[in-house]
Amino acid sequence: MKKFLLALSIVLFLGVLSACSGDEDASETENEEEEPVTEEDQNSEEAVEEEEEEESGEGNGGFLWKVESESGDTEMYLQGTIHLGNDDFYPLDPAIEDAYDRADVVMPEVNLLEEMPSQEEMMAYATYKDDTTLEEELPEDTYADLASILEENGLELETMNEFQPWFVEMMLLEFVTMESEVDSQSAVDLYFLEKATEDEKEIVSLESAEEQFEVLSGYSMETQIQTLEAAIDGYEDAPEEMEALAEAWLEGDMEAMEDLSNEDAETEINAEYMEELNDNRNIDMANSLDDILQEDSGEAYFVFVGTAHFTVEPSIVTELEDKGYEVEHVY
Repeated sequence: MKKFLLALSIVLFLGVLSACSGDEDASETENEEEEPVTEEDQNSEEAVEEEEEEESGEGNGGFLWKVESESGDTEMYLQGTIHLGNDDFYPLDPAIEDAYDRADVVMPEVNLLEEMPSQEEMMAYATYKDDTTLEEELPEDTYADLASILEENGLELETMNEFQPWFVEMMLLEFVTMESEVDSQSAVDLYFLEKATEDEKEIVSLESAEEQFEVLSGYSMETQIQTLEAAIDGYEDAPEEMEALAEAWLEGDMEAMEDLSNEDAETEINAEYMEELNDNRNIDMANSLDDILQEDSGEAYFVFVGTAHFTVEPSIVTELEDKGYEVEHVY
């Protein structure tokens, strides 16, 4: 399950933008049709807000940390997200919503609303650079199991032969989300990106989409085949596991998320996988956040990246602590 937790960020790259655009248009239409807010409505909303403040720490979500610059003038909130969701997720706990509201600058892994590679660039990452085919790379039984999954989803395996294993794995993850009660189009990351865009907050990405694609497409073929085999082996149970992961995130249940992450600890994946997808990226992101804290602009920052980046060591939290910062677990 750890592989799903860490790799799900790329699921967002497989077609979410068109859906987001449609949602945004619908939202604009709804806003145009809203009735004027009466004094009674305003009083009612204020009462709800006061009630939410009293219940902070008991609502949806969790995994919120805070760190400050040495002077205390620059504050930074670190929000662990899940790259999935549904309408029932929102709003999140008041502690999280307040941290977002306080921010002058929001910092996602990637601004998916503006920084996506073109389809041509994506295909360059996804396909083989020579005449190699997926059928040649995969064991015969794995290839047959993959054929069954693709046929269930209306695809013929022969049409996938030009794609590298990492990209086929991402397609399987997207199929899994469609079978579950959560989806990438309602992801927590997109929730904050859409709010930040509407609120005209400054958005500064910690990474680029190109960098993330380079990580996934840059794995050795041995690692790519191993992770694809793991995805195929766990395909039937994956929707239920995703829903359990989403529930654990909503409840802020660190122990449950760790248990889910360790369920397939016996799966042998090269050390290269975690080193590139988690370790190196966490170190780089922590260094970027350290630069901001040392610059000490006096602004408030809201950093939101996948929860594993704050919990799987070497994590952003432990890297900042090693640099001498006191990182407070807020919720």
